[in-house]
Amino acid sequence: SAIPETIATIHRRAGKTMARAALSAALDGMSERGLIQRVPARRGVMYGKSPFVVGFYEAQVNRLTADLQRDVDRYGDEAFGAAFHSGRTPQLRTVPVNESIPFERVVGRYDDMRAFVLASPGPFAVMNCICQQGKDLVGEPCRQTHDREHCLTIGMAAESMVGRGTARFITRDETLKFLERADREGLVVEPQNTQDPLFICCCCGCCCGVLTTAKKLPRPASFFAANYHAVVDAGACNSCLVCESRCQMQAIACDDGPASVKLERCIGCGLCVTTCATGAVRLVANLDARVPPKDTPRLYARMYRERFGTLGMAAAVGRRLIGAKL
Repeated sequence: SAIPETIATIHRRAGKTMARAALSAALDGMSERGLIQRVPARRGVMYGKSPFVVGFYEAQVNRLTADLQRDVDRYGDEAFGAAFHSGRTPQLRTVPVNESIPFERVVGRYDDMRAFVLASPGPFAVMNCICQQGKDLVGEPCRQTHDREHCLTIGMAAESMVGRGTARFITRDETLKFLERADREGLVVEPQNTQDPLFICCCCGCCCGVLTTAKKLPRPASFFAANYHAVVDAGACNSCLVCESRCQMQAIACDDGPASVKLERCIGCGLCVTTCATGAVRLVANLDARVPPKDTPRLYARMYRERFGTLGMAAAVGRRLIGAKL
C-alpha cells in the first residue's frame, strides 16, 4: 500500500496465497533491494510502497548498473520529468545555501538548513549521490564536483540507510561541513519539502534528475517550492561572470553588461550570492512564500489530496479503514 502497513494487514489481504512467514521473508527481501519501504513502528515493522524519487532509485546507491541507469535516463526523458513536476506540492524544496541570507533577517528554520541541523536530535548520515554514480557508469561524469559523497539523511532515514550498509553515520559538525562544502562546490541544497526533512540532497545541474528535467521546461521556477529569488544591483555588478557559472538553472546571464536574473528560472538557492565579490547579488523573499508541511506523512497526504481531490482522499481513507490497498 502507499501507506505502510503491518505484516498482519498485508497477509490478511493476500489470503491463502502465501504463508505468513514466506510473505514476511519476501517483503524483507524486497526491502533489502530497496524496492519497498520497511518502517519500524510501535506496532512492529511496517511495509509500504516506495516512490521512484526519492525512494527505490536512491536505494540502488553503490550497486547501480549501467543498464539500469540507461533505463532511468530514458524514463527521465519520456515521462519522469512531466510526472514529477506536475503537482502543486513538490516532494523537494530549494533552500538558500549557507550565509546567502543576512543573519539579521528572520527566516523559518525550514529555510535555514544550518539552523535545522543545529536543532535536530539526529542521527545524521551521509551517502554517495546516486545520480552522479549513474552518470559515471554511462560515461558522463559530473562537471561540477569530483566528490560523490554528499547526500545527507537524518533521523530514521539515516538509521535505515546505515542499516542497509549504503550510508555512514556522521556527527552534527560533519553535517554542517557537508553543507559548507556544497556551497563551495556550487551544489543546490534540496531538502525534503517538510519542516522536519528526513533527507537533504546536494545537487548539481548536470547529473540531478530533478534539476536536469526541470531545466528543459520553459518556466522551471514554477515547479519548485522556493521562498526566495535573486536580484542584482546593476550599479554594483562588475560583470565578473562568477554568478553565471555558479547557477545550476541557467537563471543568470551577463550579456556584455551587468548580470540579470531570469525569474522564470531562478529557484532561490543563493549560489550566486555567496561568491559575489561586490555584493551586487542578493536574495529577496517571494511574495507567495509558503510554509512546508510539518513532516513526511503530512507532505504525502497533501500531495495525494491535490492529485486525487477531496472525494479521492475520502475514498482512500475508507479503503485504509477496511485494509484495502492504496
